[in-house]
Amino acid sequence: MPLVHSEKIEENSTLLLWSLTESEQELRESLGSAYNFNDLESISHPQKIREWLASRLLIKTLAEQTGRFYEGTHKDKHGKAFLVNNDSHISITHTADYVAAVINPLSPVGIDMEKMSEKLQRTSRKFLSESEQVHAGDDMSALCIYWCAKEAVYKLYGKKKISFKESILIERFSPGAIQISASLIDTEEKITVYSPVHLRWFGDHCLAIAI
Repeated sequence: MPLVHSEKIEENSTLLLWSLTESEQELRESLGSAYNFNDLESISHPQKIREWLASRLLIKTLAEQTGRFYEGTHKDKHGKAFLVNNDSHISITHTADYVAAVINPLSPVGIDMEKMSEKLQRTSRKFLSESEQVHAGDDMSALCIYWCAKEAVYKLYGKKKISFKESILIERFSPGAIQISASLIDTEEKITVYSPVHLRWFGDHCLAIAI
């Protein structure tokens, strides 16, 4: 998979973005046996299989590049991926064109990537607060930022039953912003999480990394 972007985010998070070009067979051969077969068996769509294999190959590469031991990944009860026998925190995202991952040895991270599409306009009322709707309007790039940022914060927190619309709030941002601020409120646990979210654009794809 051709490397598209590599970056150190703040002090402890390392990001890699690859272009997904390989076939399923090529990915399987490159990854070898370093993945959880049970997770893969639950996926039937050929493209989704490619994306899953590519994401694990990227995590393997990222872990090894940062001097960490890699024995594969599993998922916790909330569905969040974690490294086997490795305390580093990871987050993964993939689209039809790209696969990206971030690793942090000390604290949770979250990552998401989305391509701008009209679907974001149709569904914006489901994930934006009223003030966020007013700010974004029908601006496709703003809607994409809101969605990616909220998804990244959701992944960072790592627990289910969190409302994107009511519990994850994004501070108003300016066009061209490369870092924005977000907060997540878990009323059941009485926890509020504040997170900076770093933004990167690759063509019509927005990438968000919550630290």
